[in-house]
Amino acid sequence: MFRQRCHSRSRLSASTFAIAAAFALVPGAFGSLPANAQTASAPAEVRGRVGTPSGVYFEGAEVTLPELGRRAVTTTGGRFSFPGVPAGTYTLRTLYLGATPVEQQIEVGADGKPVDVRVVLDDPAGQSASPQEILVVGQTASASSAANRKRNSDRVSDSVSADFIGQFPDQNVTEAAQRIPGVAINRDQGEGRFISIRGADPNLNAVTINGVDVPSAESDARSVALDVIPSDVLQTLTVVKSLTPDLDANSIGGTVQIGTASAFDRNGPYLSASAEGHYNDLRDLVSPRLSLSASNVFEVGGGDLGIYGSISYFNRRLGSDGVENGEGVDSVGGTAFPVAIEPRDYVLTRERLGATLNIDYHVNPDFTLYVRQLYSRFSDDEVQGGTIFEADPDDGANVAQQTDTTLLLADQELESYVSEREEVQTIYSLSAGGENQIGRTLIEYSANYSEAGEDNPDYVEPLFVADFSDTDTLIGTDLSDPRRPEILFSGDGFRDASLYELDEIIFESSETMDKRYGGKIDVTHEMDIGAFSGYLKTGAKLALRDKSSDLDARIYGGADQGLTIADFLNGDIDYPLGPIAPQAFPRDVANAVEADQALFDEDFDEEGSFIDSNAEDFRIDEDIYAGYLMGAADIGALRIVGGVRVEHTEYRAEGNEVSLDEETGSLSLSPINVDRSYTDVLPSLNTRYAFSDKLQARAAYYRSVVRPNFEQSRPASLIERDSDGVIEAAAGNTALDPYRADNFDLTLEYYPGSASVLSAGAFYKNLANPIFPIDFAGTEGFEGFDEYASFVNGNDAQILGLEFAVQQQLNFLPAPLDGFLVAANYTFVDSDAELPLPGGGVRDAPMPFQARHTANASLGYDRDGFQFRVSMSYRDRILDEIGSPTDPEGDVYIDDHIQVDLTASYRLARGIRVFGSVTNINDRPLYSYQGRSDVNVQYEEYGPSANLGVRVTFGAID
Repeated sequence: MFRQRCHSRSRLSASTFAIAAAFALVPGAFGSLPANAQTASAPAEVRGRVGTPSGVYFEGAEVTLPELGRRAVTTTGGRFSFPGVPAGTYTLRTLYLGATPVEQQIEVGADGKPVDVRVVLDDPAGQSASPQEILVVGQTASASSAANRKRNSDRVSDSVSADFIGQFPDQNVTEAAQRIPGVAINRDQGEGRFISIRGADPNLNAVTINGVDVPSAESDARSVALDVIPSDVLQTLTVVKSLTPDLDANSIGGTVQIGTASAFDRNGPYLSASAEGHYNDLRDLVSPRLSLSASNVFEVGGGDLGIYGSISYFNRRLGSDGVENGEGVDSVGGTAFPVAIEPRDYVLTRERLGATLNIDYHVNPDFTLYVRQLYSRFSDDEVQGGTIFEADPDDGANVAQQTDTTLLLADQELESYVSEREEVQTIYSLSAGGENQIGRTLIEYSANYSEAGEDNPDYVEPLFVADFSDTDTLIGTDLSDPRRPEILFSGDGFRDASLYELDEIIFESSETMDKRYGGKIDVTHEMDIGAFSGYLKTGAKLALRDKSSDLDARIYGGADQGLTIADFLNGDIDYPLGPIAPQAFPRDVANAVEADQALFDEDFDEEGSFIDSNAEDFRIDEDIYAGYLMGAADIGALRIVGGVRVEHTEYRAEGNEVSLDEETGSLSLSPINVDRSYTDVLPSLNTRYAFSDKLQARAAYYRSVVRPNFEQSRPASLIERDSDGVIEAAAGNTALDPYRADNFDLTLEYYPGSASVLSAGAFYKNLANPIFPIDFAGTEGFEGFDEYASFVNGNDAQILGLEFAVQQQLNFLPAPLDGFLVAANYTFVDSDAELPLPGGGVRDAPMPFQARHTANASLGYDRDGFQFRVSMSYRDRILDEIGSPTDPEGDVYIDDHIQVDLTASYRLARGIRVFGSVTNINDRPLYSYQGRSDVNVQYEEYGPSANLGVRVTFGAID
């Protein structure tokens, strides 16, 4: 990694800006040596580390040589370096927010020998605690770490550290990211799953682990489900919101950078272990969670070998109760009713296993090798049972009873289903490389491999049907609470398990695999011209991607076999939201079918099995070849980082076209092959102006490209012609262009002292080629279709937003109130998109997944070994699904979400801390609706949860 950034406090002038422009356009105009270094004496390297007396080191500290106007920012392990320093006496000044600035004199000899410096940070004046307590652990320490990273970054970014993450009851990376300004999350079963940054669809963001691109385990998406990765294997989590040319240009919202720890983050052996119990209120069960991390540095072969490893295990037992309505609302006789009401009951066990192993070998101060690995396995064992009631009032003929909100109908059918699966998602990331400092040139190189997979080998779903025609059993609905509709019934038939006959059973196995291979090299050369310093950087990257998805299905009818729910009855269903039909044990049904396979083969659904097994299978190869040229210059208080990146994409795909003609009984399969390529030129410019050590402003521009989702562009289509001659189709669009976006940022940041930060910013994004669903039926080339669902590039879309954040340590208050820390952030996002209509025209809509308002607030306390933090997160409603290009009433929104959490801990003794937390204190459910907020699509309750545990640490202050 590049370890020096130079800085000068010279006054600005017209010639200064001319030099900056020349540098941006013609980087080679810079000479390779500063004027004051062109002497008979040999320049030397000044290098060192910034840390505490106990040997804990800090990334993000600013180190300067004022006499030379040079500046460096410490990297991993608190390291900094100034190569090419002429002989002489200098002042080395170190600034780390939260600590007292340190100045020390250094002497650089004429013999060219390196000068090694250790900078020891002290606590701020007036603090009673030790520097280790203030800077290493606790809320102030983590706030200071984040503030320093933000202040000294060349990009618009925000980050949190492992200590910060530990102060919230966040179970995975997604939940940890929600505390960052501009970030909103989407949840699954109450847990954070996908990240949206600045109103952008999660598919428009990128994720890296230790600099390695992370593929997606989802078969249809580019978005990475970060609930797979437990939060306690992280060291840092950074959201980059403006890109520089040395980063992949594959994000519009931002890039999530996950960093794991290094043994060189500390001096000497380190060990930390924790054990906790996690209680889920809805299932009334306690689940275990364990973690262990350790590191040490050894002298090997004249160099230093650092080994860091961590492992985390969490077996969480949880559940949810909900009700869905996928068909909207109708009415009969003045009574509204849900067309297809579906109460659901979930019982889940989610097992997370995460591990890291990082090996760093410092051959000498100028030569480093490393191997970094992360593995995560997420097993989602789910049993989902439900009842489906599609109301049939028959124009009022079946209405037996009704009120303003309730309806009871005769001659109805009910379906009862239950599915069981164990879905396993894995992520593995491997990076091996090194860096060499040769004079004022740094060479970095790496090879990497990553994969993400989803395996669902044994999915089973039996469906039972009860026909209540010509019986006294009445079935209906209750819309007294439209957010949470219920099934109503009268008579004994509803709960009679023997009346529900097996109608169908589905067996599925599916596998998705996404592999990425690559390598890159970066060369950075520092250079000076007159009083100004900077660098020129160039590099190349190869990224090869191979993604495939395969599903095999077997579908059997069962109505003639005489099997009912009573033969497999699960009598232990706990559903508090209203009536729900009896349910079977799905594995027992599957075993019965497989035990009498020959009999069920007579009811084998060949057409349905063939379609499901082939219509969505695909393989995609996507190779990206990239190169860039960039430079940086420090011109007085102004820092400029700019350049251009070029990315060439080659895309090859294989899939199937499946056609079914019910009129003739024909079923066919035709292969689809696609091969295309395109090239993008992607400029960027990031500037930062420091009015003082406390106040700075940023302006940034970058251009980015995001390829279409695999669901949108995969070569797959299904065409069905029914017996009435109606032709319907669903297909990907292999001719889609990628999103291309111009992104602009303006921010103002104020650092009044200690861990305090105030920031305000504005951003604007213009998106070309946004992708939307469309029905091509009846348009040119699709005249014979009654429906042809696909995707199309639309007109330009815009995203405009404002971000505000404040973080304030209240250390100016008298003790014990000086232990309080407050933090809050708020983001406003507005978007404007035009959805193309079939045959021409557009309709206005927000961008999918864009939340207009997001906010976080927390109040913390940290003093005398006691810590607590109460936090609130808020996300406004988001557009989840465009129901119909022509009808906004069909759009599906996920309602706003507000959640309150609490954490607390107490240090029993040095290195021993007990902790606990309560999540979702306000018991907030998930709710989504169609068009209007009173038209239920999904309502789901999860209940609060709590944990209690102990952590033991050796080798660091706690």
